[in-house]
Amino acid sequence: MAAVVGLMAVLLDGPELAIPAVALVALVYWGHHLLAVLSGDDEVPYADLAFVIVVNATIVLVVQVLLFVAVLEQL
Repeated sequence: MAAVVGLMAVLLDGPELAIPAVALVALVYWGHHLLAVLSGDDEVPYADLAFVIVVNATIVLVVQVLLFVAVLEQL
């Protein structure tokens, strides 16, 4: 679902949304791995990688939202 939303955002609004779309897909895909690790599941593969990807994707999305808000304030 996140991939479809990301693809539609890129197709409708242009390539400027490619990075946030990829970050959204990464956040959704790796987020459940991180939640499983935090709930105590020891069998999750690449738990450290999941943490790093989720943190990076969250930072990318926060920065994109802040930039969007800054552009809206200039209008």
